[in-house]
Amino acid sequence: MEPAGTVDDPDDYTFDLPDDLVAQEPPEARGGERCDARLAVLRRGTAQVEHRSFRDIDAYFGPEDVLVLNNARVVPTLLHGEDAEGRVVAVSIHSPRPDGGWYCLVAPAAVCRPGAEFRLGPERQVAGRLVAEVEPGVWEIRLTPGDGETLYRLAEPIYPGYLKQVPADPEYYQNVYGTRPGAVLFPSAGRHFTPAVLDRLQDTGVAVAEVTLLIAARSHHFVRELFRKRVAEGGAGDVAAEDRVDRAARTEGFDFPRAERYEVAAPVAEAINERRARGGRVVVCGTSALRTLETVTGPDGVVSEGSGFTQLRITPGHRFRACDAFITNLHRPRSSELLLTSAFTGREPLLDVYRRELVPGAYRFHEFGDSMLIV
Repeated sequence: MEPAGTVDDPDDYTFDLPDDLVAQEPPEARGGERCDARLAVLRRGTAQVEHRSFRDIDAYFGPEDVLVLNNARVVPTLLHGEDAEGRVVAVSIHSPRPDGGWYCLVAPAAVCRPGAEFRLGPERQVAGRLVAEVEPGVWEIRLTPGDGETLYRLAEPIYPGYLKQVPADPEYYQNVYGTRPGAVLFPSAGRHFTPAVLDRLQDTGVAVAEVTLLIAARSHHFVRELFRKRVAEGGAGDVAAEDRVDRAARTEGFDFPRAERYEVAAPVAEAINERRARGGRVVVCGTSALRTLETVTGPDGVVSEGSGFTQLRITPGHRFRACDAFITNLHRPRSSELLLTSAFTGREPLLDVYRRELVPGAYRFHEFGDSMLIV
């Protein structure tokens, strides 16, 4: 999938984000509920902002609307080991191939070549062989054993580097409706939904449609985990060099997603089209669900069933075909998620809300933070 729209300078998408606004734990860790997160409601037509609780989000839905969620479930995907020369390596698997292989990210880059062999896992019980680089930074790998159930059991989870501690409960890093295993990273815009909030929406007539996009690791998340493991084990390698690579990955350009597997079933596409034909809105939850839906929607606005890989980049200038309202988290400066959101709202209105309302109002950012509804 070719990139859409235009790509601006990351320096045009900056604002001051104090460290203490990066949420380190969810409301549940403090005795609350997921839906206790704050909700900023941005009206695109007027740029006005309303401040609510996420538990009140049903007030912004109509009975003919449809809520689109990404039902991906996070699994452990990071395998540590060595190559044939004894160099420490790390492999993050994602998206199994139909032929039994896997797509993956590998670090450090110096070990990556077709035919390179690795021993991976806590007891080095997994044999790996790189086949080919299928796109920059993404490799096809053959693993023995190669079934997902075994590999997920032997792998470690990847958490964002800004979390100072591993979540106390692994379920904090899942959505209550997440049923499709295979995601490396968390489709976190939906973590504020509780069964009660979803039930209340459906009781008023709102349809819930689930798509799947298995979010892959971004290079800076992955390489940072390699640093930690390498330092802890005293492994050989130029940590300083890899640190420079990681810093560059986080500061040079936007962290656009890699090719990721998606699926939209026929009944889901039909439900979305039916609701829209009846005058309802398509309310999309999260950047991953939005990229999935835009991938399978034609110029006429009709959503089709489909599956495969998408690398759609939604940037300013993108014409949205299948999204009338958007639920998203609060994103860090210079991120592709912030860029995508600005494509929906306009850059200046969005940054003005961040600078004028969200940061001064002590809204909390990232997975365990607060939420925004754009209508």
